[in-house]
Amino acid sequence: MKLKKYILSLASLALITSCDYEDINTNIYGVSDEELGALLYGTSFMDMQQKVIPIGSPTLTTGPGNDLQNTDLISSGTYIGYFGNNNNWAGAGYLEANWNFQDNRMNYAYENFYSKMYQSWNTIYSKLKGSEEPADQEILALANIVKIAGWLRATDVFGPIVYTNAGNGDIAPKLDSQQVVYKTMMADLADAVAVLNKSTSKVLGDYDVIYNGNPANWVRFANSLMLRMAVRVHFVDNALAQEYITKALDVKNGGVIEDASQEAKIQNSDKMPLLNSMLASVDEYGETRMGATIWAYLTGYNDPRIAVYFKKGTFYGEENYYGLPQASSFGKQWNDNAASPYFASKPNVNSNSPLYWMRASEVQFLKAEACLYNLMAGDPKTYYEAGVEMSFTENGLTGAGEYLSKETLPSPLGFASLSHHPAYTSPLITGNTSPKWDHYSTSNQKEEQLQKIITQKYLALYPNAVEAWTEYRRTGYPFIGKPEDTSAPARIGASGDCFAPERFRFGATEYSTNPNMKDVPTLLGGEDQGSTKLWWVRSDRPLQK
Repeated sequence: MKLKKYILSLASLALITSCDYEDINTNIYGVSDEELGALLYGTSFMDMQQKVIPIGSPTLTTGPGNDLQNTDLISSGTYIGYFGNNNNWAGAGYLEANWNFQDNRMNYAYENFYSKMYQSWNTIYSKLKGSEEPADQEILALANIVKIAGWLRATDVFGPIVYTNAGNGDIAPKLDSQQVVYKTMMADLADAVAVLNKSTSKVLGDYDVIYNGNPANWVRFANSLMLRMAVRVHFVDNALAQEYITKALDVKNGGVIEDASQEAKIQNSDKMPLLNSMLASVDEYGETRMGATIWAYLTGYNDPRIAVYFKKGTFYGEENYYGLPQASSFGKQWNDNAASPYFASKPNVNSNSPLYWMRASEVQFLKAEACLYNLMAGDPKTYYEAGVEMSFTENGLTGAGEYLSKETLPSPLGFASLSHHPAYTSPLITGNTSPKWDHYSTSNQKEEQLQKIITQKYLALYPNAVEAWTEYRRTGYPFIGKPEDTSAPARIGASGDCFAPERFRFGATEYSTNPNMKDVPTLLGGEDQGSTKLWWVRSDRPLQK
């Protein structure tokens, strides 16, 4: 960083509390180069980290909780069956939980997935772009990795976004197709990895709540993100997938996340007081509860992760695990009697519980799928079982070996087993799978192996809702419970056999402020509505029956 670019005010100098007398005398401006960089970019970088999956300070009360409801809890996490809701929001004309994509809610979602991140990232990018100073390049590399982690969620929810033109200063920037976004993101991750692999010291350590400024761990995360994206596209661009899977797994590039100590997560710490943003919806609003789909898998497989993920509820005096279907017909209630959805199982979170960006178990499942489709060398069964074992370890559990020998299926979703919600039934057993790798019900073993990989990945990803929703839309797995509200599919222009929305649509405000939004249908390959499939969806995605 070139000091001559900056003149510090007395107020700015007062903010620097960590320098001692020797540091102050290193240059005429009274601060070291490292402290100057931290002062200029640290706050923006901290803010970016809070925007990947919404989280914030306890002083912000329910603000981050409302944001997370919009992105994960009453939308993606409900569609995929991680969560059910003690509310149907009918008095508000329905919200995204019931597949009603109102303009104000879609505008809010675009802010949460994209715009809020942009403001902080651009503060860093606008000052460091084009710099040849190694310290500047390292800071920008970190900012770009976090930006991609956040905006990957944005493109996986909306499709086209402004990416290659971001930060150019255009009042009305042009959007990119998802195909272009993915290609450019992976190239940008490779560039960031190349920069950070040369780093010999911490980068923004005082402001990094993920890895404490450790560039080697940021490299592992960037390569793991690259692997996630590359595996995602193999059904539609095998060559692109092969190129970046190879690059991500090349040990000379720094490796990927291999154990829990390297996983990317954000939580309360001495460095930054944070409050798990699920709590507002779980406790203060009394709305977010266990979903019927994950209930069916966890109970049917007798999966010990159920006690880590959820708390027991009480129904007719019986303490047990109870889930709620998506798009529930029940209005909000504040008591736990037998007729109320309030009694259902709560997510097991506290103020210090982390939100996970990426875990080691996911990386193992990504490798399993890559092996299954000959995109890397190895045995898919080995990585599949390693993914399950890693997920058990991540959750402080043993017994993965016994679990992997089970030939059981998920619990059925119907009156007999879901008596706390007797009006709801959904096909979930037909064509479903068990945890045991070589237990098959058809002759198409490769397809069943993919189903096993994605089903166990779904259970390991919890509560990373957008990622689970994305994998369902891409592959058709795991099988999920249908919406209880049978009119929900029509609200997004879908047929009655649609089990989950394909995407969010853009709100009217985006169209009124950017004339280039007219290109969205062309970039999307269909109408801007919730039933239009995104680019990475496999052409032979199975239809759940």
